[in-house]
Amino acid sequence: MVRYLLSLIMFLIGIISAIFYSGGTIMSYIDIPSIIFIGIFPFIFVSIIFGFKEMSLAFSVPFKKDVENDKLKKALNIFKTYGKTTWITGFIAVLIGLVAILENVDDKMKLGPNLALALVSLLYCGIINVIIIIPFTILIKKKLKD
Repeated sequence: MVRYLLSLIMFLIGIISAIFYSGGTIMSYIDIPSIIFIGIFPFIFVSIIFGFKEMSLAFSVPFKKDVENDKLKKALNIFKTYGKTTWITGFIAVLIGLVAILENVDDKMKLGPNLALALVSLLYCGIINVIIIIPFTILIKKKLKD
């Protein structure tokens, strides 16, 4: 758990440093519709497929001491599906942004915001994967080895 927190802190420091080094502000990277589309929809989608009870179990399994291998394998499957769903949703958001760019190719004022929308969606996918999906997947795989 300590390693996870330390790696999370280092990751966040790296992201914030990159933002400030590029001359931007954190507010330029916040887009509420993208957060909802990338952060919430894949979670709800996977929760509906596997069931909300199974989804909550998947988040608690890595922290329990004695867990059956079947539950660990099911949790691992949930996180793999969650990761894939997050990336697919991100690429759909990129395509939506690209369609908006092509639709407004004559209006140069709309090109930047639409491209930013497309790219920030992929950024959110990466952040969700690094903060949630990869650590839980690693914890579950470690439990399966034991």
